[in-house]
Amino acid sequence: MAFAIVSGSLVVVFGKNTRKQPVAHHNALNADGTQIKLIHYMRSECWKLNDILQIIRENNSFVLAGHVGPDGDAIGSCFALALALEKAGKTVRVLLEPYAQKYQNIPGKHFLVSPAENAGLEIEVFIAIDCAAPERLGEALAIFNRAEITVCIDHHETNDGFASFNYIEPAASSASEMTLRVIEQFTDLNEDIAAAIYAGMLCDTGGFRYNATSVSTLKTAALLMETGIPFTRIYNELMHMHRFAAGKILGVALENSKRTRSKKIVYTYITREMLKSVKANLSDLDGIVEYLMGTRNALAAIFVYEKSAAEVKVSLRSQGPNMANVAAKLGGGGHALAAGASVSGTVIGVMKKTIALVIKEVAAYE
Repeated sequence: MAFAIVSGSLVVVFGKNTRKQPVAHHNALNADGTQIKLIHYMRSECWKLNDILQIIRENNSFVLAGHVGPDGDAIGSCFALALALEKAGKTVRVLLEPYAQKYQNIPGKHFLVSPAENAGLEIEVFIAIDCAAPERLGEALAIFNRAEITVCIDHHETNDGFASFNYIEPAASSASEMTLRVIEQFTDLNEDIAAAIYAGMLCDTGGFRYNATSVSTLKTAALLMETGIPFTRIYNELMHMHRFAAGKILGVALENSKRTRSKKIVYTYITREMLKSVKANLSDLDGIVEYLMGTRNALAAIFVYEKSAAEVKVSLRSQGPNMANVAAKLGGGGHALAAGASVSGTVIGVMKKTIALVIKEVAAYE
């Protein structure tokens, strides 16, 4: 039986899950009182990071995928590992949904294929990166289910370990930083790999501002910079540049924004009709929830938008209350300070439900 230990300061999650399902959860406390989450797996054996390296050594065909609606961390970590595997002589494909223009300069686009292009192919190894649950793989889930060997590299605390082999570290700044730990064990960094990792880390730390940013994170960033990457250009492209339409739709979102009576929760919404009115698309919505979270004295921010006629997306941010708890109740997941979910319903209906859940979470936090 293998187990995962998750705490605020140390995480060790290395397990071979032969059932692909967790069987039991238990909670314990560190000596300092912080909670440890134990995830037990039946018919499993403890393993170390070296087992990922063994998988890489012994196999030649790899498919990598991130979560639906990929962000910079999912894109950067997938492309970085793909570049490293190619450098090691492996055949690699990457499955990602279409992503925002600002991510187009992350090296590795030539690995992209659609799930349809992989239909019927024999898949030796499928590696899911920055993905908290199998359904978050979207269309790539069908290919994941066909793979001989499945691996998950992730830093979401809601991830229970759905692959055959799981490397999960909720305390990590990003999946990209975790992916680098794998890469540096079997090949040397080059500028493209470093640029992809740097981009992913940058995005998931909000420009090295979020709480998950550690001394190790900054030392890693410095190491990446030493490879000669154009770090200033990457930073500006990912953190500051945007389309004109993105500015327009931000204005609409801010015009719709409101606060709860306590003024501790800020929220807004966008419909497809609003997007159409300013010639914006879903990729132009990046950053809206972060802008709301910058509201002075706010403890939580909610952004709800209409992704399709049948699907509403909820994005959550926090300065303390646990948004992963809220997201889980909506069928989603994520981190304590940044989480989200995709929900069936109307924008207004989903927003009202989400506000009620966040109000309870803020009250519990206080």
